[in-house]
Amino acid sequence: MSQPLISIIVPCYNVEAFIKKGLQSIYLQTYTNWECILVDDGSKDNVSGEIDIWVKKDSRYKYIYQDNEGVSSARNKGLDHATGDYILFFDPDDLFSTNALENLISLAKDDIDIIIGKNAITNGQNYDIVEYLVHYSKPLLKVSNQDKNLIKIVVEEPIICVAWNKLYRRDFLKTHNLKFKKGVLHEDELWFFETLFKANAVIFNNEPTYFYNVTNLNSVINNMGLKNLKSYLEIIEYIYEQYYKTETNKTNKELISIYITHLKIKAILHCYKQLNKKDRLEAKPIIEACFGRVTPVRTKKILADSFETLHYHFKLVKLLSPNLILRYLRYYKSSRIMRQIKAKWILKKATKTNNSKNRTIVDVR
Repeated sequence: MSQPLISIIVPCYNVEAFIKKGLQSIYLQTYTNWECILVDDGSKDNVSGEIDIWVKKDSRYKYIYQDNEGVSSARNKGLDHATGDYILFFDPDDLFSTNALENLISLAKDDIDIIIGKNAITNGQNYDIVEYLVHYSKPLLKVSNQDKNLIKIVVEEPIICVAWNKLYRRDFLKTHNLKFKKGVLHEDELWFFETLFKANAVIFNNEPTYFYNVTNLNSVINNMGLKNLKSYLEIIEYIYEQYYKTETNKTNKELISIYITHLKIKAILHCYKQLNKKDRLEAKPIIEACFGRVTPVRTKKILADSFETLHYHFKLVKLLSPNLILRYLRYYKSSRIMRQIKAKWILKKATKTNNSKNRTIVDVR
C-alpha cells in the first residue's frame, strides 16, 4: 500500500534567523513521503539564500517567490502548487518533532477530513517544553461533525485557533474551495472556523508534534495593536454576513452565534486590553459600531457563560461598567436576562477576593 504524500506549506517572511532549524526538523522526519513548498513572501533578508541550500540538497523542497502580500496569500500560493494527498502548514520559526508526520498520518482515514496535532510551547526555537496549548481532552477519538458540534468543542475547551500542525485532506479543501482570506490579521481564526464548520469528522492526536516558539518578536501573534483589533472585527462581520445570515438550520445558526460571541470576547480580551489609552478611545466607537451590526440571537445559557468568562478577566472587566460590556456584546434581549447576568456579575465580584487563592484563571485564547 502506497504512503500518502504530505504537502508541507511554509510561508516565509524575514525568517533567515530561524529557517535553517525549521527546515531541518522537516528533513529529519521519520515519514519520508512529503514535499515542502516554501513561499518567500518578498523577504528583505537572505531567507532565499537559506532556502536555496535546502532546494539543492533535497528535491522535495520547492521554492516559490512572490511580492509581499501577507501570510494568507503565501499559504494560498502554496495550496495552488501542492500535489499531496494531505496539506500541512508550518511556520519556519517553529519545529516539528522527528515523528510528527508519522504520528499524524497514522490517524488518517477516508472519512476524517482533519487530523489535529498537539502543540507544545517553547521559549525559543528548541524542544524545551514550557507548557502545552489547550488540546481536546479526548484524543484518538474520532469526532463526528454531523451536528456541527466541533464549533462548540472549540469554544468550550477552548482549543487554540491556528492553521498549523493539522493534516487537511486536500480533496476536502478543494471540494469546499477553502482558501485564506487575504488582507487581514488573525486569518487563522476564520480559517479554523470555516474548516471545522465544513468538516465531516476530525481526530486529535495524543502526543506533541509541533513546538511553537513564542519568543519570535516578529510574529503577528506578538504584535497586538489597533490593526489587530480591526482585523478581528472584520472577521466577525465576515462570519456573520457569509455564514450566520445565510444559514437556514436553527442548530447551525446557534453554533455560529456561539463562535461569533467567542470572537467578540477575544477581541476585547486579547486586542482591546493591549491598546494604549489613545488607541482605546479610538477603538471604543469602532467596537460599538461592529457589535451593533453583528447581533446574532443567543440563548440564555450562551449569554451567562460568556459573561462569566469575561468575569475571570476581572482586571479588564472592572474598567468597564456591566452595562457597557452588555451593550458591546449585545448579550441581552430582555431586561430580565440583563438583570440575571448583572446579578451574577455582582456576586462574582463580591466573592472574588475570598476565592482568588484557590481559583484557576481561565484564558480564552
